[in-house]
Amino acid sequence: MTDTSLIQLEGIQKIFFTDEIETWALDEIHLKISEGEYVSIAGPSGCGKSTLLSVMGLLNSSTDGQYFLDGEDVASLNSSEQARVRNRQIGFIFQAFNLIGDMTVFENVELPLTYRKELKRKERKEKVQEALEKVDMAHRMKHFPSQLSGGQQQRVAIARALTGDPKVLLADEPTGNLDSKNAQIVMDLLGDLHKQGSTICMVTHDPRSALQAQRQITLFDGKIVDDQPTSNLRLETEVLTSLPS
Repeated sequence: MTDTSLIQLEGIQKIFFTDEIETWALDEIHLKISEGEYVSIAGPSGCGKSTLLSVMGLLNSSTDGQYFLDGEDVASLNSSEQARVRNRQIGFIFQAFNLIGDMTVFENVELPLTYRKELKRKERKEKVQEALEKVDMAHRMKHFPSQLSGGQQQRVAIARALTGDPKVLLADEPTGNLDSKNAQIVMDLLGDLHKQGSTICMVTHDPRSALQAQRQITLFDGKIVDDQPTSNLRLETEVLTSLPS
């Protein structure tokens, strides 16, 4: 049964089998994310954060459970149908940028749109231009990734994620390869996109980045152990830092 949540996970499990050993990466995950929410997923290394994001992005299938995206049971779709959902409804932002080195900025951002046969060249160009303008990289559209800084490459990667007008942006450690200055620029950009209506789900190990979301989900050993507004966590942090040493 679905509700009005944009993302709804019901009893999601992910088990990896190696040499007769079971590793439970995700254990009975129940999670709802509404349209327009900005959610961070936190927890120690190896707790299942990236696995959860990959299941939500249909990059990895769950072992058990149901996954509804905008009311559709996407976990039950075949691989080609899931690929179509990924292309049209999900935007990905990766820690390593994942830009193609021998393609220009424009070509990298346009790439997801080339799989949409109904879009004409002019329409694709307009969408790419609009996405690059949102991240302030339109002036670099003829450059190659090697000619850009790490922060600029991540902004291009965000433009690529935006260009297909996805229902949700999934960001996996988006500041992990950046220095503190560029990390803050990227976080400010994600904050602006959220204010403009984007739904964002972000995995991060950085407590400061996590607190910039509206809501923080904490995983431990593949289970959700905490789920609360970040306003509560910010208040706790302020109280602790104000206590005398």
